[in-house]
Amino acid sequence: MSEGQAVRVHVMEVGPLAVNCYLVEHVPARKAVVIDPGGDGGAILGEIGRLGLAVDKILLTHGHFDHVGAVAILREKSEGRVHIHPNDVERMKTARGQGLMFGLSVPDPPPPDVLVGDGDAVTFEDRVFLVAHTPGHTPGCVSYIMEQMAFVGDLIFAGSIGRTDLPGGDHDALIRAVREKIFVLPDDTVLFPGHGSATTVGEEKRSNPFFAEGW
Repeated sequence: MSEGQAVRVHVMEVGPLAVNCYLVEHVPARKAVVIDPGGDGGAILGEIGRLGLAVDKILLTHGHFDHVGAVAILREKSEGRVHIHPNDVERMKTARGQGLMFGLSVPDPPPPDVLVGDGDAVTFEDRVFLVAHTPGHTPGCVSYIMEQMAFVGDLIFAGSIGRTDLPGGDHDALIRAVREKIFVLPDDTVLFPGHGSATTVGEEKRSNPFFAEGW
């Protein structure tokens, strides 16, 4: 958990592929935005209940099955509206089929409530998530940026980048998205990835081997 004056970030590692599900808590309002509920819906709801929060929104960085596995139960049990980029709607709809390819059972998510695009602002009480379209891992990948935090999904990790060998992947687009949308943020911006530990813009500009020749 990290803390700000009014916002706290809780992370849960969920599902068989160990996805980071983030609960962004607005402390005064007792509300939460859930980012990438990839599985273990009961555990996510339990943590939300333990914290005494109400789900305000469900934000998806992209539509891969391991990031959307608990969307159905969260949408059913809360008033949180599902947000995703239009280029990944069809991918999200095939979550069950994607899971079966890995021998996993994943319920198909409901249709999204809100389609987001580059430059959009998603309000959260008195705060705002800015949407950056950051394709490459999938065509509809987005990052959600709030102040000194960026929730980047499978775009970039600590010391690595997201896969681009899956359907819809584009290595050049991913590298361009990192350089043009993420590395332009202040160096102390915390990057919250879809897997693994958090990092910062400055650290990845200095040490990520995929940008060794300069970001």
